[in-house]
Amino acid sequence: MRKALPVLAALILSAAASTASAQAPQPRQSIDIDRFMGRWYEIVRTPNDAQRNCHGANQTWARRADGTFDIALYCHRDRPGGRLSTTRSRARITDPRTNAKFEASFFGGIIKRQYWVIDRADNYDWMIASTADGQFVSILTRDPNVSASRLETLRSRARQLGLRTNTMQVVDH
Repeated sequence: MRKALPVLAALILSAAASTASAQAPQPRQSIDIDRFMGRWYEIVRTPNDAQRNCHGANQTWARRADGTFDIALYCHRDRPGGRLSTTRSRARITDPRTNAKFEASFFGGIIKRQYWVIDRADNYDWMIASTADGQFVSILTRDPNVSASRLETLRSRARQLGLRTNTMQVVDH
C-alpha cells in the first residue's frame, strides 16, 4: 500500500486538475468492443504524473462476462527494462450507441475517469484516445515499432481532430 500511495496521489491530483469545462472532440467511429480487446502500445502521450518515468507503456484489455472489461497498464519504471509497474482498472461503456466512451475505475472505484476513443483505424491497428476533457491524449498502436512517418501521420490526425498535440511525448519501447 505504501508504494501505491504516490500513484494514488498523482491520479487524484491529475483528476482534480482536469476538471475544466473543456471537452475532447466527439468520437468519430463506433467501436466493436470485441475487436478492441488485446494489447495496445502507447506510442505518444500527454505527460502526466502517474506515468512519470514510465517506459515501454502498454495496455492489455480483457472483456468480462458482465459486459465490463479490465485494462491492465504496464510500464518499466525509471528506464527501459526497469522494474515492471502494473496498474489495473475496471472499465464500463458509458455510451452503448458507439462503445467509444467509457469510465475506468482505479483502486477499487476510489478514482473514476472518463475516456473517449476519438478515432481508430478501420482494422483496429491504431487508436487516438483522450480523457473526456481533452487534457490527456494518447496514440496507441498494436505494434510498438512505429516509423517516424507513421507517427507524424497519426499526430497530424490528432491535430486535425482538434486535440492538443504540442505537449505530447514519444514513449520509448
